Amino acid sequence: MKKLIVFFILCFIVLIAGCTIIKDFDKESAVKLTDPIMDKTMEGLNENNYEKFTAYYTEPYKKSFPESAFLRFTEGFYKNPGKYISREVYDVKQIENGFIIHYKGIFENRDNVAITVTFELSNGVYKIKKIRFY
Repeated sequence: MKKLIVFFILCFIVLIAGCTIIKDFDKESAVKLTDPIMDKTMEGLNENNYEKFTAYYTEPYKKSFPESAFLRFTEGFYKNPGKYISREVYDVKQIENGFIIHYKGIFENRDNVAITVTFELSNGVYKIKKIRFY
């Protein structure tokens, strides 16, 4: 009888352990997938080029940020923090249907600008759902 109880307990533990296994999230792959998107986006910012800056935006996000708003944004942005120089990843988090990447941005007038970008998988392609500079 004790062997049967031990057997059931072991089966139960194995069953629970199997249900709690979480697939590892590959942060490096997420960054590699999105680096070209960020490169083009930041080039667009430096060039004051709306089409380039928003080329990888989701449609709803692009509609919420028209070219006139972009031009007003960049007018003040170029004064402080200035033109974009580089970025460094400091955190990557997986979310449903994408991930959020936090960068430390280096700009002409400030060398510690937080950039937070939410990427969303849309029709097999990652798009920018939201980008924020702090």
